[in-house]
Amino acid sequence: MIRALDADAYEAAIPGLADLLVDVVAGGASVGFMDGLGAAEATDYWAGLVPSIQAGTTVAFVALDEGRVVGSTLLVAARFPNGRHRAEIAKVLVRRSHRRRGIAAALMRAAEARALELGRWLLVLDTVSGSAAASLYEGLGWRRTGDIPWFATMPDGELISTTYYWKDLR
Repeated sequence: MIRALDADAYEAAIPGLADLLVDVVAGGASVGFMDGLGAAEATDYWAGLVPSIQAGTTVAFVALDEGRVVGSTLLVAARFPNGRHRAEIAKVLVRRSHRRRGIAAALMRAAEARALELGRWLLVLDTVSGSAAASLYEGLGWRRTGDIPWFATMPDGELISTTYYWKDLR
């Protein structure tokens, strides 16, 4: 089940989101964190988003399986007045035990639907070049803009390229 979280539900979900983040980083996902990510650091990351969730500038979505957080994504509104029509998709995460079940696609569809409700019809995101996520986004109609070499590292420190994508929801 996919749910958009209000501020109270988001705060209650932080332990599950932290556990999810630790799982995907331990599995090698390049999502901003390095090997050895612990629960405290993961919790701090999600807790740091509380003000933007409360302000409505970030919408958090979770995928639940028997009440357990098994996936997430964030819809982050552009901050400046000239970007009121756009938003970024971030932290599309699915627990390793729950991959290949359509969860990431369902999270993306939920975020896209909410973006349209909010008048945010131009979306952007980035992911590891050539990854399974890149194939997912392309299959969902996202358009590749280009790659930036050596943009980030994998959790083990390996430098990787990042591909940027965009989608017009109109």
